Amino acid sequence: MKHDYFENDGADEKRTKRKKKKSSRKALKGFLIFVALVVVALAVFVTTVKVLAPDFDFKSIVPKSAYTFFDERILGNTTTTEPTQTTTTKPTTTEAPTEKFLDYLESAEFKMNSDKAGNSMGNLLNGGKVGTDNVNIYHITKDGIYRLNAESESFSRVYSTSHKLSSLNLRGDYLYFVDEDENVLYKLQKGKSKPESIAQNATFAYVYDNTVYFTTVSNEIRTMGVKKHDSEVVYSAGANEIRLVGISTKRIFFAEKDSTQKVNYLSVELDGEGAPAPFFESDGGDSKLVMENGFMYYYNVLSNNKCEVIRRKFGSDKTVTLAKDSDGSNYIAVNNNRLYYPEFENGKFHLTEVNMNSGSSRYLMTVDGASADHQLKIFHSYDYDFVIGKVASGGKKVYRAGCVYTGSTNYMRFSDGAWKY
Repeated sequence: MKHDYFENDGADEKRTKRKKKKSSRKALKGFLIFVALVVVALAVFVTTVKVLAPDFDFKSIVPKSAYTFFDERILGNTTTTEPTQTTTTKPTTTEAPTEKFLDYLESAEFKMNSDKAGNSMGNLLNGGKVGTDNVNIYHITKDGIYRLNAESESFSRVYSTSHKLSSLNLRGDYLYFVDEDENVLYKLQKGKSKPESIAQNATFAYVYDNTVYFTTVSNEIRTMGVKKHDSEVVYSAGANEIRLVGISTKRIFFAEKDSTQKVNYLSVELDGEGAPAPFFESDGGDSKLVMENGFMYYYNVLSNNKCEVIRRKFGSDKTVTLAKDSDGSNYIAVNNNRLYYPEFENGKFHLTEVNMNSGSSRYLMTVDGASADHQLKIFHSYDYDFVIGKVASGGKKVYRAGCVYTGSTNYMRFSDGAWKY
C-alpha cells in the first residue's frame, strides 16, 4: 500500500521530534566538551602553580567547593576537617606587643640638626652634668648650676640649690634640667634666678628643636612643647625600666630592661600609634647604645673584658670598630666627627678622643689612682671636656675640666665654688 504524501500519517511529527532530540544531543555534547576543556585547563593551571609556587593559597581566589573539587579529584589530596577547639584568652599583661624587626628607615628621617639639640645623648645618659650653648659652658655642681666662659675662663653661679640635678639642656634662651630630689623638670631663662616647673615625676629629659622628650618615675616616655607645657604619653613600659637612646624626625628610640635584666632596644612612632618595634640586638648584655643623627654607637665586650667601641649606620649591617680598649663604664659621647669614650688601665682612667675620619686618637684627660669600681663620668662640651665623679666606690671625689687645646695633664679643678689650676 502506497502512502499518500499529502496524508497526515504522523511521520512529520516523528521526524520533528527526532530532529529536536538530535539537536539537543549535539548541544549537550558540545557543552560537555566545553566543560571538559575548562576542567583540563584548570587542572593544568592548578598543577603548574602547585609545582612552581607550592605555598600559593587558592582558597583566597576561588569558591570553597571548586577548590575542594580540584584539590581532591584532580590533585588527589584529602581534606580533613579539624575538630573545633576552644581558645582561652590569656590574662592581659603590661607588656606591649612588638612589631617586626625595624631594620630600615628613609635617610631623610635622620636629617637632624645638632644645633637644635639641647645636649648630646651621651652627655645626658652619663648624668647630664655639662652642656653648652656654643658660647658658654654650663655645669652642675653640688650647690647649683655654674656658667663658664670658654674664652676668658671667667665663671659665675646662675642657679643656687642643694638638690641633685641632672639632664642639663641648653636651647635658645633657656636652660632645662631635672631636679632628682623632687623629680621635677625645670625651665630657667638665662639671666633669671628662679626656674619654672614644667613637668612633674620626671627622671630624664632631652630637648630637640621645639620639643622636650622625657621619661617619668612610672616608666613613661612623654613629649611636650617648649612653649605649651601640656605633655602627651608616647609609650608606657609598665614595671620595666626605660631610658631614651635617640630620636629621629618621626620616632623615639629607647632601651627597656625587663624583670630578667635583659635589655631590649625598641622604637615607637612619635604619634604613639602602632606597637614598639625592636631595632637592635645586643650580645646579651647592656651595649650602652646611643644614637646620634642616624648612627648607633655601642660596646661589644671582648674576651679580655675590654670593650670595642662600634659605630653602625641605622639600616646597615656594616660596622666600624673605632677602639678596642674601653672599660665600657660610660655612654659614648659624640660631637660632629669626634667621639669620646673612657679607658681604664693600671689605676689610670683616661678620657679618650677619636677622630672618626682619620681614626687617630688621643688622651684628653687622665685621672690617677682610680680603681676598677670607679664612678667617673665623662662629658664633652664645646672646647672643654670634663671628668666628674669618684675614683672608687666611696673614694676621693674628682671634678676636672680641660681645654681640648692643652695637654691631658693640664686641667682645672673645681672646688668651693671656684675653678683653679
